[in-house]
Amino acid sequence: MAFIPLALKIANLFAYLFLSGVNVYSGFFEDKENSPYHNNYNTFITPAPFVFGVCGLIHFLLGGFVIYQFFDSATEAVVDGVRFHFISIALLNTIWLALLQNNEPIWAWIVILTTAIQVSYVYYVLKYKYQPQNINDIIWIHSPFSLYHAWIVVLCVISTFMAFSPAKENPDDKPNFWVRAFVILGILFLEGTVLNYVENFKGDISGAIVITWALYGIACEQSDPWIHWTALVYAFIATFFVLKPIASKYYFGSREEQSRLLG
Repeated sequence: MAFIPLALKIANLFAYLFLSGVNVYSGFFEDKENSPYHNNYNTFITPAPFVFGVCGLIHFLLGGFVIYQFFDSATEAVVDGVRFHFISIALLNTIWLALLQNNEPIWAWIVILTTAIQVSYVYYVLKYKYQPQNINDIIWIHSPFSLYHAWIVVLCVISTFMAFSPAKENPDDKPNFWVRAFVILGILFLEGTVLNYVENFKGDISGAIVITWALYGIACEQSDPWIHWTALVYAFIATFFVLKPIASKYYFGSREEQSRLLG
């Protein structure tokens, strides 16, 4: 039976190397006209390029995940929790990228939704069934999938507009009424997801930060006043909800410490 966990871990390692290799090739060596990393698919909700730096952080943490999984303390969460889903996620993410490079945004949208289901499953299983037992569990198992889950939400929103809305061919292009309305609904959806992370998902601050970062990116990238200011205002609101539990923990923690010292 020991062979099965080892085989799964080795498969996870190769899946990570494959996914990283494809992303590096697409980002640095692929023809820029065919790569989604070079703003080939601009929409009226596409965030500024700096937002996509989140991908680098996620890949770094996933690199730690495929190394840390070989330690005994990670075996239960990886083998019984993550299982084969990381392999599926890596393959689906690669297919999504390939479809965008081949100008198939509708198929890419279907694939990214399927990827979101896989990531969400892993996220919920880790969140509610496999609590972190130490700091390494937090950093190398829970954090990458928390960030990945939030990032997939952002990609699903962007991919929806890639597939079904008019492209933004020039920086000065203006959306029509319906495009603007749906973009604002997309921003509201992202804002609601931030609140859900903070209030319902056991205070998942890292996921909330990713989406807040994306809201700031949308505000920076989009010049239409309705979209720009809506994204910026909700980014500020999201920032408040992200900082509130941190400040509360620091404040009440300090008050409790003072109470103990004063007897």
